[in-house]
Amino acid sequence: MWPSLFKIVGGSLVAVALLWALVLGWWQSNDYEPSRLDLALYLGALPLAIVGGYFLLKGFIEHVKAPPAAEVPKDTPLADLDPLTIAAAKTSAAERLFSIRLLNAFVVTAAGSDSESIFAAIKDGVRPSPNPSFTDSDGFPVFLAEVKDLDHSMIVEEFDGEKRVIGFLEARDDIKRAIALLASVVDQAGDVLSSYLNQPEKQPVLNVLLLIPNNWNGLDAAVLKAWLKMRYWSDLSDSCLSIKIVPVNHEAMALRQLDEIVLDANRDSARQVMALVLGMMSSIDANVVEMLDANGTLFSAKRQHQSIPGEGAVALLLGHEAMLDGDELGQATVVSRVALGVRDKPLGGGGRIRGKTVEQLISGLLDVTGVEHSAINAIVADADHRADHLTEILDGLGSAFAHLDPIEDCSTVGASCGALSPISGLVALACAHTKALAEDAHVLLISNQHTSERAVLLVSPPLAQKPTFDSANT
Repeated sequence: MWPSLFKIVGGSLVAVALLWALVLGWWQSNDYEPSRLDLALYLGALPLAIVGGYFLLKGFIEHVKAPPAAEVPKDTPLADLDPLTIAAAKTSAAERLFSIRLLNAFVVTAAGSDSESIFAAIKDGVRPSPNPSFTDSDGFPVFLAEVKDLDHSMIVEEFDGEKRVIGFLEARDDIKRAIALLASVVDQAGDVLSSYLNQPEKQPVLNVLLLIPNNWNGLDAAVLKAWLKMRYWSDLSDSCLSIKIVPVNHEAMALRQLDEIVLDANRDSARQVMALVLGMMSSIDANVVEMLDANGTLFSAKRQHQSIPGEGAVALLLGHEAMLDGDELGQATVVSRVALGVRDKPLGGGGRIRGKTVEQLISGLLDVTGVEHSAINAIVADADHRADHLTEILDGLGSAFAHLDPIEDCSTVGASCGALSPISGLVALACAHTKALAEDAHVLLISNQHTSERAVLLVSPPLAQKPTFDSANT
């Protein structure tokens, strides 16, 4: 201590003496007679300011160079913590592990009327073709992913007596076609659904969630509900049937509705409840094509980075594993919670295309589910032909999925089915379900059709081991 003190005091005195010598020498060389103020400023304040400034600067530099002090954890007694906060935190952590069983999936698109046909179309390179019935502003045929030989004339007849709805349908070919596609997938699901509902020992409640595009303004939802009930479930009482219609704007909104079903099923798993998620859409309509062309979002020779209109419908039958027996569990895949995120800037905004958001969603999802990257056997995405969407997916997968072949193991549903917003993520889920059953392996679903909204979920084979809350956090 004393040597340091002598060093500081001695250095300060030497500095002051040197300053005095310089000031006095300057005054003498100029024959200047200083006043009292000059003596106070130059021989008092100036040396103190210079010496004091030196020590202040030295202290600041040492403070910056010093490593940050380690934060000492506070040992807060458990009794002092809010028990409600603890319970909420534990509940939130446990809910991330929730899953649901996908019992069966039915789909109709331009690429086929089942998932196997869609995969075959993707593998064979089948792509939407130009339709001479529709032309763009330059007079060229428009590329469309249209379901061939779709009979939608009977739809208007089934709403006989509902003049407002009939007028609405006659003015909107896209809605007529979408409802006809919906009828097709629900017809497919009829026998499977009946086998679950007509069990005398357990009569489950059927919750039907119908997702429709939010641009169907003017459609009477009550009439659509009545049509569904009358056509398919007229024998079910109101206590055994619930039909809910929700307009959605994009794929992430549709998958968020699915995530809510996963939460509800696990929070009240003792109830015998089955969920039927229905989605439908169609862009095969002259007015829709004209609007897309005017907005500059229609694929053409000049705009090959834009989307190709499509159409389709999907039906997903879901239930909690607690209500299923052994045989039923053996045919039902495990669907995880949905990981949702938003890109920092929309695709097409310029600059290098990065898959950081997709990568973060995948890593977070696999951390929660306890599945290794190497255990993923396939990727199913709702992306289409657009290069920027494909680039984002490949960048998001990165080196962690080097064991997958980008062509053989990564399927993009939109490439053959066209743009199916807002249900393309659900269609991809139906395909992922088929892939997980066929390969008895984990399949990762990526939804990136939207310009910025992203969603990721995991579809696992029936006998995949479900992680526990404790093991997922060790």
